[in-house]
Amino acid sequence: MTEAEKRPESQDRRPRPRKKQRAWQQHRQRLRESRIAASRRAKSALGESLAPVSKRWVGFKHWYEENGKWTKPLASLLLIGFALLLPYTGDIFDVPLWVELATSGSTLARVMLFSLFALGLNVVVGFAGLLDLGYVAFWAIGAYTAGILTGAQDYAQALTSGAENPVEPEWQMWMWLLFLVALGVAVLAGIVLGSPTLRLRGDYLAIVTLGFGEIVRITANNLDSFTGGPRGIRGIPHPAIKVGGIDIEWGTLIDIKYYWLLLAFVVLWIIAINMLDKSRIGRAWVAIREDEVAAAAMGVPVLRMKLTAFVIGACTAGVGGVVYAEQITFINPPTFSLIQSILILSAVVIGGMGSIAGSLLGAALIVVLPEIFRPLEDYRFFLFGLALVVVMIFRPQGLLPSKRRQAELMSGAEVTAMEDVEPKEGTATA
Repeated sequence: MTEAEKRPESQDRRPRPRKKQRAWQQHRQRLRESRIAASRRAKSALGESLAPVSKRWVGFKHWYEENGKWTKPLASLLLIGFALLLPYTGDIFDVPLWVELATSGSTLARVMLFSLFALGLNVVVGFAGLLDLGYVAFWAIGAYTAGILTGAQDYAQALTSGAENPVEPEWQMWMWLLFLVALGVAVLAGIVLGSPTLRLRGDYLAIVTLGFGEIVRITANNLDSFTGGPRGIRGIPHPAIKVGGIDIEWGTLIDIKYYWLLLAFVVLWIIAINMLDKSRIGRAWVAIREDEVAAAAMGVPVLRMKLTAFVIGACTAGVGGVVYAEQITFINPPTFSLIQSILILSAVVIGGMGSIAGSLLGAALIVVLPEIFRPLEDYRFFLFGLALVVVMIFRPQGLLPSKRRQAELMSGAEVTAMEDVEPKEGTATA
């Protein structure tokens, strides 16, 4: 037997290089402190140079908050007026091509459509903390509700069967009630899906909602006699208002009136969601998002509040689906793929979860960035994805986060930094 074999196993174990590890952690700590000090010096120098502007801004903000009873409604009206005139930017000013593309009627209408979807999904993801990957299913439900009830499905079926001179459906005044019908159908679908599944959390809920989205798309693809199958539904009539001497008719895809119609829905939803956020329901959503077990222990009806958030998101997508079907006049199952749910979720995350303004900004970026990069042809989606990655690296809380969400992330970063600090030698640790 050799000397190495005679040596006990405990003597073969080499001691861990604790001194080197401690020196490396101290080096990391010094680098972190020097970086923080440099950042503070830069902020201090910038603050000194911008001190006059900062004082005026603080004074204006204080005055704005003091007179909020009339300043906030006035600012909202000014923003709505600016949004109404945005499609005429190219007619009033000599703007570059990318600005003209970004402010065209079809692009702005799509911005408002995704803004409406982002507002609804923000209630589910940002306020209540539920991860929904099947949100596009409610969009499809609203669109197919409009396609079937307007008679467009019968018209498309007649064309497919080779009927002679089928009557193309026209818009009737009662069809404005389709928005309420689609809202009700989406609410019913949300209750049917949410009642048994909202007891799940996190990834499990995400998988269930993802499956629901695929079930709706595959069902629409297989029910030829009801949804048109892979051929889809065509000939959905454009909306119109014909009462007395009023004769307003929405036209093709680039008609500005679709943008104004969707803008009206977005404004209504902003008002409703803002009121909900400040109510007991909004506070219950915050409690559920922070700690569901603690919220239930404090008497919050967890399942009912989660179902409320889920239903609000569902009805928002249903209303948007009706407008989408009437604008495009054609729908088919591939339109409602998983990538659409991912884009809407990206708009919420990039803008800032729990932030209404962030949802609008995120939706605008999701729609406008590809249009800005359109002259670059094959590289535009690569640059679009790169821009999203850069935003998430440098602004993980979102571009316009809610104050509550930003405070949560900042406190989490401080806790992480404290945990990384190695306790000094000789100090007691718990």
